[in-house]
Amino acid sequence: MKTTSADLSQFADRLRTFLIEDGWLQGRQARGVSFFYAPEKLGIQGKYSVALPDHPTTTSSGALLYEVANSLADIYGYGSAGEFLDRAAALNDDERPAHIITRFIDSSTQSGAIPLTALTAYIDNMVAGLYRSARFKLGEDTKENKLIAQRFAKECLFLQTEQGSFVAKVEVPHLVLKQGDLFGRHPLVSAEVCSSMFSALEFLNENILHSDDSFDEQRTLEDSLALFDVELLESLTKALIEPDMSSIEFSFKVGAQTRSSSTGLLSEERKARLKDFFDFVRLQLRGENNLDVTGKIVELRSRDPEGSKNYIRVVSDYHGDRVFISATLTNDQYQIALDAHRAKRNVRLRGSGTRLKTQIRLSEITNFSTI
Repeated sequence: MKTTSADLSQFADRLRTFLIEDGWLQGRQARGVSFFYAPEKLGIQGKYSVALPDHPTTTSSGALLYEVANSLADIYGYGSAGEFLDRAAALNDDERPAHIITRFIDSSTQSGAIPLTALTAYIDNMVAGLYRSARFKLGEDTKENKLIAQRFAKECLFLQTEQGSFVAKVEVPHLVLKQGDLFGRHPLVSAEVCSSMFSALEFLNENILHSDDSFDEQRTLEDSLALFDVELLESLTKALIEPDMSSIEFSFKVGAQTRSSSTGLLSEERKARLKDFFDFVRLQLRGENNLDVTGKIVELRSRDPEGSKNYIRVVSDYHGDRVFISATLTNDQYQIALDAHRAKRNVRLRGSGTRLKTQIRLSEITNFSTI
């Protein structure tokens, strides 16, 4: 489906609402663009700003919105702002294929060739990663969603390799995996699936391979819940390790926009850390059915004034642990949450979701009320 000026305007409104509600100050305006300056609480050095188009109607407006979404994902993490990045990718694909480009750097690839076992490992796990990423974005574990994800993976093409160490390119055609609905949910298109998978790769590169921080860090746990399930993480971990390269560089191209990320040197120590992270998630990540939690609202934000993308974060004593619960609310539920927050009352959430250590992400709410 072709991106319209109404789509761009609606997305710009969502970003503007997010910025204002979190304390960003609107400053100068120039050439149809408004600058928003970061609040002090974010701890950003200097006078940092992002630029939003006032009347987004052109391709250049889409590119500017993509840059803002990318900046917010960097600042707030994928758990809070990753969906903006995926939506921006969908609005920038212009119904053209997206490309995931992988450059393998190793002594074995200097001549432009690659060991067959390395290429096979990469392809097998990339196919599995695309399939699992589609399943993850589709949500419910149904037979229909499995078939949609299978068809999506089968439509992807492995293109002729390019010179430069060994460069492999996967082409993902523009596909609509799930139609929109009357509740304000946008259609799920292939560019969003690829964007989400690339964010997961980028997270593994930046937060695991390039870092020595504890896996228990709050933002790491939040981002993990937002980016993958165990099966998707397993596929991506194998895609990074099993080709046995010194380094792997990834690029994601959608429309005129490009994101890049690199593993850096894949030493045995770095590979072991990545494996340790997978084991950590595999052992700790678990589904939680029939959840019933009561707690205090610590964050409340509307991501879409005209839709149902309203975000809540609650802290609760859950089975003796201090746990943070995040969820997306409907407009009616959001109004209940606003009233409770103003009255300093607790809220009760019932439903099902996923837990990783001290973080729970509710995927389905069956009841929401004040206490």
